[in-house]
Amino acid sequence: MLSVLDAQHRRVFNFDLMMASFGGAGGGIGLVAFADHMDEGGIWNDLFLYLAPVVAITSTFVVSWAIAKLEEREIRSKNSRAVKTIQAEISDPETGLDRKNELRAMLRKLQDERIALRL
Repeated sequence: MLSVLDAQHRRVFNFDLMMASFGGAGGGIGLVAFADHMDEGGIWNDLFLYLAPVVAITSTFVVSWAIAKLEEREIRSKNSRAVKTIQAEISDPETGLDRKNELRAMLRKLQDERIALRL
């Protein structure tokens, strides 16, 4: 039987990473297009043309980093809510001993997950 607390495997196709790559490519193409409308052979034209790959790579990195931080925040929030819910049910006097033991095992899994993921 699978538990809600069991770790989920990462997807092979990472949509967020793909979107970050498209955003980076779009930023680079935007700079090339901007440079194309400037005076040909001018220093600003060359500067924007050579900065395009740097902007593409940098924006891809920044967007990927931001997405990872948001996912980490979401996982931390869900973990904290689950811990609070379990602790509330454990402290409920109407909860049976068998259920409390089951909840304590779930709590240990959540705490191990928090340590493993460095939350």
